[in-house]
Amino acid sequence: MDVGYLHIGKRGGGVRRYGRIIADEAGRRPDLTTTEADAGERDASRQRLRACAIELGACDVVHVQWKPADWGSGWRAFRALRSFMRASRPPVVATLHDVWERRGLRQRWLDPDAIALRWLGRRAARLVVHSEEERQRLYGFVPPGQVSVVPHFVEERVMADAEASRAALGLAGKRVITLLGFMVRRKGYRLTIEALPLLPPDVVALFAGAPISGREARADELRALADSLGVGDRVVITGYVEDERLDQVLAATHVAICPFRDLSASGSLSTWISTGRPIVTSDLPQLREYDAMVPGSLRIFRPLTAAAFAEAVRATLDGGPPAVDAKVVALRERLLTPRIIEHYAELYSSVSGP
Repeated sequence: MDVGYLHIGKRGGGVRRYGRIIADEAGRRPDLTTTEADAGERDASRQRLRACAIELGACDVVHVQWKPADWGSGWRAFRALRSFMRASRPPVVATLHDVWERRGLRQRWLDPDAIALRWLGRRAARLVVHSEEERQRLYGFVPPGQVSVVPHFVEERVMADAEASRAALGLAGKRVITLLGFMVRRKGYRLTIEALPLLPPDVVALFAGAPISGREARADELRALADSLGVGDRVVITGYVEDERLDQVLAATHVAICPFRDLSASGSLSTWISTGRPIVTSDLPQLREYDAMVPGSLRIFRPLTAAAFAEAVRATLDGGPPAVDAKVVALRERLLTPRIIEHYAELYSSVSGP
C-alpha cells in the first residue's frame, strides 16, 4: 500500500514535525511505501495545495495534519483545505490537532474553524484524535463513526548525563522540576511559581520554552510574580530550546511537571514519557486516560491548587525519585512510534478499499 503524506505549516513547528515522524516511521515498514509532498509554510497557496494533491493522486490513501493555523488560519485555512481536498483523488485520513471544547453559537457554528471542521468531517474518509476526551469534544460536529483514537507517539530517546547537564545549566546541587513547551497560561506556570514557596529552598522551577510570538510580556509577568513571592532566584526561564539544550534540560530534571488547567494532545507530555522521569500532573480526562494504560504511571494531584501541587511534588522528591520511573517506562513501551504506526496502518487499510 502506498501512503501519501502532505506536509504544511511552520517549519520546526510541532504539528509539521508530527507528520514528518509519522511518515518516516511508516516508510520503515515493509508493507507500506510512502510518497511525501510539501506545500510550504502557513502562507501556502491554493495552487500549490492543488499541485500537492495531484502529486499524491496515485497513492492508495493520503494522510494530512489539520491545524487551522498551519493552513493559514480562519477563512484562508478553510479555502486552502477545500482546494486540497477537492483535488485529492485517494481517500484522506486527517489527524486533528488542538481539539478544544467549543461552546455557544459562535464557537460551534459561526467560527470559520468550526465550519472547516464540519466540512472536513463530511469529506475525509477518517478523522483521528489522540484521546477519548477529544473524541467527545467532536460530538455534534462530525459523525461519531468517522472518528478514531490513536494516542500521540512517544519517541526513543538516549538520555544525557544528569549531573553534567545540571552543571551545564547552572543548576548543580539543585533539585529541578521542569515545565516544558511554549509558555501559555493553561499550562500552569503561575501555579508552579505559587507552589515554590511551599517547597524546600533547593527546589528550582525550570521553564524550558518561550512565550508565543507577540506575547513576550508573559515571561516578564512570571518573573515579577516570582520576585513578589520571594522565589525569583528559583525560577529559570530558558527561552526557545534547541535540540542539544533540550537534551540537557530533560536529563537535568528530577521531576517533570504538567499542572495543566486544560489541554488537547500534549507533545510535551509525550516527551516526558520518552525520558522515563517521574511525572506530576493535574487531574484532567486525557491524563487519566494515560494513567489508565499503566496505573500509577502519572502522579495525579487534585485539586488544582498550589498546596496540592506542592504536596505531590514534595512527596515525589522526598521519595528519592529514581532517575527512571519503571511505570513511566512501561507506558513509554506502549506508545513508542512503531506501535502507533500499527494503529495508523490499520486505518489506512480500512479506508483504502481493495
